[in-house]
Amino acid sequence: MGAVADGFCAAFQAIQEGIEPDPDMWVDEWADAHMVLPTGKSAEPGQYRISRTPYARAVLRALSPGHPCRRVVVMGPSQLMKTQIALAFIGASIHQAPANILTLLPTTNLAKRVSSRITDTVRIVPVLRDRVAEPRSRDARNTMDTKEFSGGTIYITTAGSAANLAEVPARYIVGDEVDRWEGDVGGEGDPVELAEARASTFAYNAKFYYPSSPTVEGQSRIHTLYLQGTRNRYHVQCPHCAEHQTLEWEHLRWDDDDLPTRAWYVCPHCGAEIEEKSKATMLPDAADGGTAEWRPDQVGDGETESFWINALYAPLGFVSWLSLARQYVKAKARYDKGDPQPLQVFYNTRLARVWDAAVERTKAEEIKSRAEHFPLGIVPRGGLVLTAAVDVQPSRLEVEIKAWGVGLENWNIAYRVLWGDPTQQDVWTRLDELMNTPILNWRGVPMRVLGAAIDSGGANTQDVYNYTRNRRHRHVLAIKGSSKPNRPVIAARPSKVDVTWQGETEKEGALLWMVGTDVAKDWIFGRIKLTGGPGAAHFSKELPDDYFEQLTAERKVIRYVKGHARSEWVKSAGARNEATDLFVYNLAMAYYFGLHAYSDAEWERLRLKVDPVQGDMFRRDAPEAAPPAGASSAADHDQPEPPAPADPVPAIHPPRPQPAAVTRKSSGRRVVRFAGFG
Repeated sequence: MGAVADGFCAAFQAIQEGIEPDPDMWVDEWADAHMVLPTGKSAEPGQYRISRTPYARAVLRALSPGHPCRRVVVMGPSQLMKTQIALAFIGASIHQAPANILTLLPTTNLAKRVSSRITDTVRIVPVLRDRVAEPRSRDARNTMDTKEFSGGTIYITTAGSAANLAEVPARYIVGDEVDRWEGDVGGEGDPVELAEARASTFAYNAKFYYPSSPTVEGQSRIHTLYLQGTRNRYHVQCPHCAEHQTLEWEHLRWDDDDLPTRAWYVCPHCGAEIEEKSKATMLPDAADGGTAEWRPDQVGDGETESFWINALYAPLGFVSWLSLARQYVKAKARYDKGDPQPLQVFYNTRLARVWDAAVERTKAEEIKSRAEHFPLGIVPRGGLVLTAAVDVQPSRLEVEIKAWGVGLENWNIAYRVLWGDPTQQDVWTRLDELMNTPILNWRGVPMRVLGAAIDSGGANTQDVYNYTRNRRHRHVLAIKGSSKPNRPVIAARPSKVDVTWQGETEKEGALLWMVGTDVAKDWIFGRIKLTGGPGAAHFSKELPDDYFEQLTAERKVIRYVKGHARSEWVKSAGARNEATDLFVYNLAMAYYFGLHAYSDAEWERLRLKVDPVQGDMFRRDAPEAAPPAGASSAADHDQPEPPAPADPVPAIHPPRPQPAAVTRKSSGRRVVRFAGFG
């Protein structure tokens, strides 16, 4: 080979390494053989012993190249095996099947800490020391965020930047503490999906490892990943009755609710007391001659192995049952005094359970059970003003018309889905027809929608601007929700969003009104249980079932940001909430018209307008009328519309587009004067 050019040898060797199959050694076997824990930074320095945390074996095995799964998820407590498994996974990958490794952390400080631990691991594990570039101050191959090795590079960065997730391809991804990641990275989507896109060139042999403790129910990313996988739970054998079971917090007991001095576990099968020292024989895995084993609850999505474990499984010498009991007692005392944060931390970081932080929660069944027997398409008694709300989706417009009465008591009048592409004129033409068609009230008096709020916050912002621009005189508003605290239900004035070709604001262009969604939802769900009177919401039995599911898709939760409580409305991942949004937009229109501040006299003038025979002793109620075309029921989506009936009495018309239509009273509130209303 001495006569052969060096370049040929290098290329031939690279090809040989590229086609060489991955080794047969499992990652758990590699960890037992090679892993070393550093002195001064580990509670038990020296040779790594998987027998100390025997439940880690199955997780490490799932991370091996020979295991068929693609994604490994561990929902567990803080400081129990998760990071050590990540280090063993990284080390085994460098040694046995080298390729790019992307390690993502929620913050820069955590990224620095993990980088330091990787450096320590490389330094003290002999089989890694010669494969990773030496750290030198002027050597770009081994820095805090980049460490080159033979066959690849480790990239250590935060998950908070889309650029961090898009720059390099990687076969292996370690996503630590995913519940602390940003929900939407730079407006480009879920960071887990963005991270996994980096492995698209490794379709058959990529591995993703996600270890994290959970956070809030419905918002926990690790909980969602866990649920889509196999849902493995570690079953241990009772030393008394030999029944297998998972260790659950509800079965731990202690002797004093003020200051526990002893803690023990009660078997739910035989009732015997189990001392913590019994964990020495309970925890060893069956693969190591013990009796414990992981048991899956389901097959899952076919590519995710998921595991759940809590701090009750911590090995002897780590966090004890007694220390857990004491921590819980203190947290519960704080909770009883109105401070839930310590108890949430306990649930998340010790029990590895999601925290139900709901302050406001309404169930769909509760609202549906009290739905009323009034037909959609007719304004019931008490409804005096009609508003509309439009939610814009890529394939449709969802429209709800509401009637408002004294004290903002309200009724569903119509719920329509107009199928069509919002980038095309047809669906907007049908919306015009719907908005312009009178709706009969319970006396047969035709009423008109006085204004509409159309959401511009989606993918069709410009289409909404185009539609609302020339309909300002009809009070058709482009709106956008803002979830910032204490924003008013609707802003005092709009923003001009159109510009001329010279880059100047177009005075007669489209206007955008901001809606305070959190404040609006507080108003709605603070009154949702009322069955009558001011603020009560009435729902027709003709509404589809999914309407009530959408209306209750969100709940108010308490989050803690740097130790300060902050409430916000959230919805579960994947849930639809169009009905909630439509209610919010309709409420914004009611506030836009100043209905929330109407006096009894002003409501009385409205009532006389839509009930003109008031006081007539010979009046008769209008016969039951079929719903007019403009307000058919939800089951009547997009059916041909018959001609509108002639007005038997003057209809309520929107206010004219002139400054006089909006006046200021001494109270300072905005009052909209409807045409013909004295």
